[in-house]
Amino acid sequence: MQGIRAVSLRITFSEGEWSYMKSELWRRVDVQVSLFTAVIVAILSYSIFMVQYKITYNDMLRSLNDQAEHIYSYIGERMDTDTFKHISGPGDVQKEDYQKMHDRFQRVKEITGVMYLYTAKMNDAGEFVYVVDCLDPVDADFRYPGDPIEREIYPDMQRALNGERVLPDKIKKTDWGKIFITYLPIYEGEEIIGVVGIEFRADHQYQVYQNLRRVLPVFILLFSLAASLVSRYLFRRISNPFYRDMSNMDYLTRLKNRNAYQLDMKNRIAAKKEKDTGFILIDLNSLKHINDTMGHETGDRYITCISQAYLNMGQEDGIMYRIGGDEFAVVMPGASEEKIRSFAGRLEAEFEKLAFMPGLTFAWGAAIYDPDTDNDLFSTCRRADKNMYMKKQKFYEDRMKREDEDGIVGQAVKERAKGQWFFV
Repeated sequence: MQGIRAVSLRITFSEGEWSYMKSELWRRVDVQVSLFTAVIVAILSYSIFMVQYKITYNDMLRSLNDQAEHIYSYIGERMDTDTFKHISGPGDVQKEDYQKMHDRFQRVKEITGVMYLYTAKMNDAGEFVYVVDCLDPVDADFRYPGDPIEREIYPDMQRALNGERVLPDKIKKTDWGKIFITYLPIYEGEEIIGVVGIEFRADHQYQVYQNLRRVLPVFILLFSLAASLVSRYLFRRISNPFYRDMSNMDYLTRLKNRNAYQLDMKNRIAAKKEKDTGFILIDLNSLKHINDTMGHETGDRYITCISQAYLNMGQEDGIMYRIGGDEFAVVMPGASEEKIRSFAGRLEAEFEKLAFMPGLTFAWGAAIYDPDTDNDLFSTCRRADKNMYMKKQKFYEDRMKREDEDGIVGQAVKERAKGQWFFV
């Protein structure tokens, strides 16, 4: 009995000791900081993901809407409404007018890469039927004139027949796959006589977003755990010179970033080294268009072309910084007009070697510090930026002029005939 009481006493003491240890553990600042960091990171990760998800999704929808509008405009300008109204049955596929319209639609589908492109109308029985399907007649999914439209898309098609522009807003799950659906009315004068159907493939997007939803909790958990483990070293990282250097580096381009640019300029001003300091301001042309139409990965490749061109040249003449999304600044000590022109020419030549598709260009402007007109080096930089903006404005004016002359789709067809990249 004595032995049993002794063991029981030891157990009671151990539980009390454990309770005390837990209490002390929660009082430790590093534990509190780790937990606080984990909670904040979890909330921020979820918020950032949802915001980014929404932004990305909306950008994709805007891109699809723009593409649908261009296709609709092109078809509307070339639609033979008289032929459209008289096509009614499978036998009409042999008619020359039908074949012309079909071939025109088929070319548009090939150029734009849409999943399905077709026209439809309502027959005398109040049913929606196909008129012209852009698929090849030998295709298993081809629909002949007069074939009934799938009833699951009747509501959207009816909206278009009522004069509404049904543009992509969400992924629809249908029997023939995940799609972004678009229906637009066909007019003859003021009368709506039919509907243009444009369907964009969405299987990939649907799977990506489903996968993101599944991995999000795991990602947040792991990220929060990692953040809590490294939270004790945050102050050490901030004070460490290596990490200070990291804060001044742009990792996409391997160039110094805007923070480094600001510090270097302030140091240069403090050291009275403004004399003969030149600036070249660089801005990529049409980056937003490339991001919207071809994705941000392609846009990043475009951005790295300019930085890699500079790195390939060497860094003897000047230091390049990435000061914005597609904005770069080159600071050139001992600058002259000849030296600036030579640098810009070599940069353009190197950039052309790295450009992965036709039409990639950049605008640049330069200025050299003038004590009579500039308050400081930042004033000189603003003059260079103004010169660059004038060149960029001329670039877009020239492009708009060319598009006005040829038309967007016409230009796309010509570019395709040349084997070049294009956007519709």
